[in-house]
Amino acid sequence: MSQFLDPSPADIVMIKAEQLAEHPEANATIGALLHLTGSVPDLAGLREHVTTRLHELPCLTHMLTGDGPAARWTSAVPDMARHVRAQVIDGGPAALEAAVGLLLGEPWPRGAPAWCMVLLHGHVPDGFTLLYLTHHAVQDGANIVTVLEALFGSRSRPAECSALTRGVSSTGRPARRQAVRSTVRLLRHARQHRLWQSTSYPLSSRRHTLWVQAPSDSLRTAARTGAASTNDVYLTALAHAITQWASDGWPRAAGAALPVMVPVNLRTPEEVAAPGNRLFLMRIDLPGGSMTVDQRLARTRERTPVLKSAAHKKVLRAALTRLPRRLLKRLVDVSTVPGRLTVCASYGVVRQRLHYGEAAVHRLDPIMCCLPGVPLAVMATTYGDTTSVCFRIDTALPGADSLPERWRQALADLEAKAPHAARDDPQHPGRLPAGRISPVMRALGTWRAQRSTAAAARRS
Repeated sequence: MSQFLDPSPADIVMIKAEQLAEHPEANATIGALLHLTGSVPDLAGLREHVTTRLHELPCLTHMLTGDGPAARWTSAVPDMARHVRAQVIDGGPAALEAAVGLLLGEPWPRGAPAWCMVLLHGHVPDGFTLLYLTHHAVQDGANIVTVLEALFGSRSRPAECSALTRGVSSTGRPARRQAVRSTVRLLRHARQHRLWQSTSYPLSSRRHTLWVQAPSDSLRTAARTGAASTNDVYLTALAHAITQWASDGWPRAAGAALPVMVPVNLRTPEEVAAPGNRLFLMRIDLPGGSMTVDQRLARTRERTPVLKSAAHKKVLRAALTRLPRRLLKRLVDVSTVPGRLTVCASYGVVRQRLHYGEAAVHRLDPIMCCLPGVPLAVMATTYGDTTSVCFRIDTALPGADSLPERWRQALADLEAKAPHAARDDPQHPGRLPAGRISPVMRALGTWRAQRSTAAAARRS
């Protein structure tokens, strides 16, 4: 008998949605690109390294078998020769992206766990890239972070993993009043919007895959200035980018509120590496229409507290684990009809510094999937000094390949609203060096230090 929760309808729907795709680009493959600086490692050594950690990562040693109520997690031993392999890339970064695009379209072999790691090298003179891919039915974003930190991070306890949710346990029950309040909220956002259904531009299964990077400090500075979270800043920049693009590319989305599906992580320490999804896709309506980006942040901040609410997460966790399977399947089916599908936006942070041997990971690019009926899906990951955002965009959306740069510009505009003192604060890594601090700020710092010293002398 499996020690994990049985596969949920949320897991199974990933496979069924993929089967509806008219092109492999709309599959349910997700993952990450790790860019490392250092010598290209030996493939045999990399395989051995992964093998020695498999016992800690059941999401790498189980696969989904059966369908519907008969679906089960089945143990399977990965074939390291097939799961961990290498590929030489002739050319620069553009050749790397082309190779990744081809690997993203590869089908998963039958009878084996749905994951792989590909050592890509030859595209840079002083480093290499590790591509990690998996199927979203078996692993969610929290699984991916757990795998990466287990393989390439410090040997931490499960409770220290970056991807665990806070304030939710595997045994806790929500209060009745909160259950009612949360249910009303979910029903209120379950109405069909049909925002992305168009006879002129019917959605397809072809996808653009684009990345954009920004300094992590840009999000933090904008968050402090706007009394918001970095996730609020990320969502605000995304809504601003979509609204600006839609004024020409998709007018019906230019003035209306923008429905966005945000995955709420519900994974507990007991499930740190368990297979399957432990998330709940929750819809929030971001502010649409024409406004300045800082006005949009203020209005976004008003709509996102529910994403952080521990009480609400308890209800979502109960729905995921305690709701009768028939009702949970009905809930998943209703939420995935074409008139309700919309933009998906996810945000995560990898707190551990990653490395393989002497080679250090200097950038981590997430890889998001965009299933049929979804116009675009966006995943942002903060790792160290860089936040990287993956856009998977339906090619049917005219001119939508401009969204990554629009997002970056919206973030830059938000950061520009911050007072200079906040952006130049030497207490925050990544700020301007001390030599560029204004004389007034330097004098203020000296005065504070002298005052502290005098106070300490009086106390003595």
